[in-house]
Amino acid sequence: MSNVAEHFHLLLTLPTELIIGVLTELDVLSLVKCKSVCRQLHDIIAETASFTYEIELAIAEQDDGTNCSLSVMEKLELLRNSQARWAELKWSSQRRYHMQDAGLWELFGNVLAQNTAGGSFAFVQLPSESRKIPERKWMVKPDTPRLVRDFGMDPSQDLLVLIELPQWSAGRMDRPHRIYMRSMSTATKHPLTTGSGLIEHSFYDPNTSYSIKISLDVLAIFFHATNDPSVNEFVIWEWKTGHKKLHLVGDEFGSFCLLSERHVLLSLISESPDGYDQAELLVVDFEQEDYHKKSIVNITHGFKLSLPAFHSSILLRSFAISSDPSPSWAPQSDLEAPFHVSQDAKIFVASIWVQKDALRHLILLIPQNTLLRHKNLLGPISNESTLAWEAWGPQGSRMTEKFTRNPSFEVWACHVYGTRFILSECSARSNQTFTLQVFDFNQRALRKAISQGQRISEIDVLDMDSLECNSSVCVTAPSVFPAGDIFREEVKTTLPYRWVSEPMPSIHPASSPMCAEDSIIVVDHFREDRGYYHVFTF
Repeated sequence: MSNVAEHFHLLLTLPTELIIGVLTELDVLSLVKCKSVCRQLHDIIAETASFTYEIELAIAEQDDGTNCSLSVMEKLELLRNSQARWAELKWSSQRRYHMQDAGLWELFGNVLAQNTAGGSFAFVQLPSESRKIPERKWMVKPDTPRLVRDFGMDPSQDLLVLIELPQWSAGRMDRPHRIYMRSMSTATKHPLTTGSGLIEHSFYDPNTSYSIKISLDVLAIFFHATNDPSVNEFVIWEWKTGHKKLHLVGDEFGSFCLLSERHVLLSLISESPDGYDQAELLVVDFEQEDYHKKSIVNITHGFKLSLPAFHSSILLRSFAISSDPSPSWAPQSDLEAPFHVSQDAKIFVASIWVQKDALRHLILLIPQNTLLRHKNLLGPISNESTLAWEAWGPQGSRMTEKFTRNPSFEVWACHVYGTRFILSECSARSNQTFTLQVFDFNQRALRKAISQGQRISEIDVLDMDSLECNSSVCVTAPSVFPAGDIFREEVKTTLPYRWVSEPMPSIHPASSPMCAEDSIIVVDHFREDRGYYHVFTF
């Protein structure tokens, strides 16, 4: 008898409570393997609520809540209910909130925030039936700044970041951008900041737009110059101290996402050696870079991932990336959430607009682990540090062409949360009815669904002639772009996903969906009375 067999034989002679004590020391993967060893271990693990909860958390790609007083059995029931409702798109309640007149909004951490014409900020903690989180509304009005140009937030840290509109006179900026660190609950200076809680940054463009991301101590802002993209700037600070960590300038990058607590992902558009448009992704370890302003070619700890080469007839109009939540996101302790999306369970959505006679919209979906598994390439930016599409894309992503061209796709950009990506359609194949579609790239849950007999689709759902409404399938068939159309060579991607759709005839056809941890938010901005956020809660 081998040593392993002897150890298992000795283990099975112990009293059940001692066997449970030994199994408690194992990780989830080992627990799953033990279930297949023999009937006795299978039954012990299956009949122990804590083991079942741990395994089902891993399959759902959720982390256990650390501030919840519910029992394991209660949390297990909530988790199963949540996963079942999302898998079938069966929300439990519906609410709606008026859109404010001022026009600025943010959706992060299950909180919807808007600024008002009077200078206040209205917050709604979106409720969750599945996780027993109540709705909460509050409003604050900061003393400064008086003219807010944009804002970001992190409810887990009670952090509200306000960008003050710069003052201009005679075509010149009188003072730099002022970035205020405020508390979401009081609008006063955030207690964790040192000094004034103010960061100043000189960026000279009167029509600047901003993208703001926060994760733990990191504040990252993309300054997009409307008048001269060559002076676009991307800056990362430590928001508590105001110390700068990274400062990039140039016209190649167009958007960014925080990839981990030390890595940032940027989308790049440049000219290929043969003179055509090319798209690339850039990963930078900002903890290893210095804070001095520099261009991408001077990065010392980064690497690129190439996208497929476009056909010579294609013009690349835009290339933007998004993901949610932030790398180390966890809900604030006072919510007592029983579980939340795992920090390692994310997809990144690349939205690519190309011109060939008419505008066409491509979507590339990439799991976090596809991007981070190539960290060994980090180094000075060069051709040697660029990973070819064939080495990472075909098996590690899914590219498809969006069936309808919704011009507001980039405006209401919160279409991804964790491993879920949400898309709407109103076209001939959906009978001109607003139809929600959820694409879930959780590979563990997909394998479980297939093992339990869920139907497998033989073609990509976006290639179907008609939408199979009120249906759910597992898609393992590839998405294929033929050679000579958009790309020079054939492009085939195979990352599997689960898909479910739901027609919603009462929703305006041109409305836009967004995704949060416990809700689908449909933005209906075609009303005479300002419009609504329709919130469908799971």
